[in-house]
Order: sequence, then C-alpha cells, then structure tokens
Amino acid sequence: MRSLLLREAVALSVSPLAACSDGSPASGPDSSASAPLVASTPPSVNAPTLSADDQVKLVAWFEQSRHKQGMGVFDRDLGRFKQSVAIDPGTPADFRNVHSACRDLDHDLNIIKAFEPIPDTPAQVLWSSALMNLRQGAAECLTGSTANDAAQVAKAKTALIEGDTDYSAVVARLGGALGVAPTPASS
Repeated sequence: MRSLLLREAVALSVSPLAACSDGSPASGPDSSASAPLVASTPPSVNAPTLSADDQVKLVAWFEQSRHKQGMGVFDRDLGRFKQSVAIDPGTPADFRNVHSACRDLDHDLNIIKAFEPIPDTPAQVLWSSALMNLRQGAAECLTGSTANDAAQVAKAKTALIEGDTDYSAVVARLGGALGVAPTPASS
C-alpha cells in the first residue's frame, strides 16, 4: 500500500516537475502492482522542502523500475512477515509459515540493500535504520522459526517493529516531499 501511495505521489508530482526536467517524458505509475495493506502509523514527519532539482532527483530515483518494483515486493513481503509474527507460533505449521515469511523478507532485504541511496539525506538515514532493524528481525526470525523457538521469534518482533516504524517514516517523508500525505493502512 505504501508503494502504491508513493506511485500516486509521483504521478501527481511529475507533471509540475516536467518543466524542470531534461524534457524526457515521465513515466506514469504502474498500476498493475499492488501490495497488501500494512498496518503502521508513521511518526510525525515534517514535510521536507526540496528544490525543484531535488524533487526531480527523488522522483527519478523512485520511478527507476528496480526501486519501484523492489519497494512494491518489499512492502508486500513485509506485510506478510508482520502477519506471520502477529501470533505466537506454537505448532510446527505456525513455525513453517513464520519461516516462509521470514525467508521471503530476508531475500527482499538482500536485494534492496544494494539500491542506490535515496537522494534525500533524512529519508536515507531512516531507510538505513529501517533496513538494519528489519535485517536483524528477519535473521532472528529465521533462527527462531528453524528451531521452533517462540522466544526467538518474539525477539524478532521487536526489531521488526523498530524497522517498520522507520520504514513508515521514510514513506511519510517521501510522500510529503512529493506532495501527498500518506495515511496509515490497515492490515
């Protein structure tokens, strides 16, 4: 949902920014990819004031195919991960479900860690913190779910919450920079 919101923000901000760009046509949002809703309330973030050049760079960063697609997949798998650890696993089937979601999230994180930095320093700082905490949560989740260790999976939840809070703040900041106020999504 958050990546969909950012796609909408990009679509709304590309037209006014076209005059500031190099004249190449701006691509519209890809409406075929939708992510599940993820419950999270981002912390209050002041809408950044960016120059026209910085806005063009931010739009270009997000519109780059690998970033937009990667964020969509990441958002979907983060939602699945959150759903899987929302319960306290007790049966082997619970641990298998948690393990599968942790494995997918870990896979996504290994891919997106190679993304170019977000061309907005405060957003990049939050993004780095989100990735660190989410990677820690995914690793602890993989360890706990492999060992059928509910306490280890619970420990993963703590890192997940911290990472998701930072990720929500990134989405809020980017939405603010692109002129669309993000709203919390429900799961």
